Amino acid sequence: MIIKNGCATLRAIEKTDFELLLYLINAPEIEEMIGGWALPVSRTAQEKWIESYSNTEKNIKLMIELTNGKTIGMMMLSNIDWKNRTALLEYKTGAPVEDRIRGDMLDAINGMLDYAFGELGMNCVTATIQEENKFSLKLCKRAGFVEEGILRQRIYKRGAYRNQIELSILRNEFFKICGKESKANENAGT
Repeated sequence: MIIKNGCATLRAIEKTDFELLLYLINAPEIEEMIGGWALPVSRTAQEKWIESYSNTEKNIKLMIELTNGKTIGMMMLSNIDWKNRTALLEYKTGAPVEDRIRGDMLDAINGMLDYAFGELGMNCVTATIQEENKFSLKLCKRAGFVEEGILRQRIYKRGAYRNQIELSILRNEFFKICGKESKANENAGT
């Protein structure tokens, strides 16, 4: 399934995404802003990963392609919990400014949220963002996410513990923002 919203299209990972994915996983400036380990990935390991990767019921990874033909990053729904209807939104971008379109990431996030709530029947989507990542915090809040709290000293990066901000958006909040309030009640109990 391809998800289109505004200037952004979320599509399956292809072999042609190899160089961008390798950059996203190895770039120090990107790793600095996200959680997890800073382990280098070789070209060989990345090739094997692309060959064997497929989306699952727990994790959906899609590339962010713009109407100008440029692919700027990857967006994921992970930790999908079908019983409680929750998922974690994650993304990485790494494209030069000249390849970007104003509002591209907001369009991508809204497309993924529409898919999560409208197609998958999720009730709550969360995001966990490093406190220093002001761009992502602002972006998620523009998309309607509400700050729930601070995960104190949750990440260790470059010799210091850092806080993370936990945010969430509920199905009815998203559809109200989008003007699709009647859709918020569809599949509510599924």
